[in-house]
Amino acid sequence: MPRGITIGTTHYTTKEDVRDVCRSIVQRYGIGGDVTEPDDDTFLRHLLERHPEYDLKRGAGIAHFRVIAHTDYGRRSVGLALVRLDGQLADFSWNACLTPLSHRTQVLAALRHAIDDQIAAARKRALNSVQQPLCSVTGAPIPCASELHIDHADPTFLALAEEFIGANGGVDAFRILPDAGAGVTYIELEDKALEASWQDHHLKHATLRPVLKRVNLSNLRRK
Repeated sequence: MPRGITIGTTHYTTKEDVRDVCRSIVQRYGIGGDVTEPDDDTFLRHLLERHPEYDLKRGAGIAHFRVIAHTDYGRRSVGLALVRLDGQLADFSWNACLTPLSHRTQVLAALRHAIDDQIAAARKRALNSVQQPLCSVTGAPIPCASELHIDHADPTFLALAEEFIGANGGVDAFRILPDAGAGVTYIELEDKALEASWQDHHLKHATLRPVLKRVNLSNLRRK
């Protein structure tokens, strides 16, 4: 495997190269600026997936990203935050996204990857519906396929995953396919029978819903 780090489908030779991309985004949008370019948005979504507290940071889902200023120990600095679908703001450290992934983070990533087909099927159903799909958060019409995302209503993905992990021996019982996380774009479970059991569990208990990729934040605040 090549050395370095892969974010999405792009391989970077060093972590500093990734930090430079983050710094360039901060500089281009400035404090208070929302990240609007699709390539920048996609990069940050893939980067955030590597955060050790991804599901906590993500919360209700990601509407978009924003450049923010914050103060740590009396020093003012500039960084990045995600704006959730419910309007809440959550800052995150890009350095935390570049640390080696914990086993728990890898297991959750593998469980996410295992249900890609179910997410794709829910997306296809929404797009093929006779009626225009509506955002389950705001009720607004979803105008086109590029604005359609599929999200979990209660129970959340994390709740379903934690329940399944706990019922199957805990996180240490879940083995990651060797080399699956080293320089490739997804992580897989080694035990395919366990993976199939998870897929069945998710299919039975998950409630998937259509949401806008970028929710109108001002509407959420008025609510």
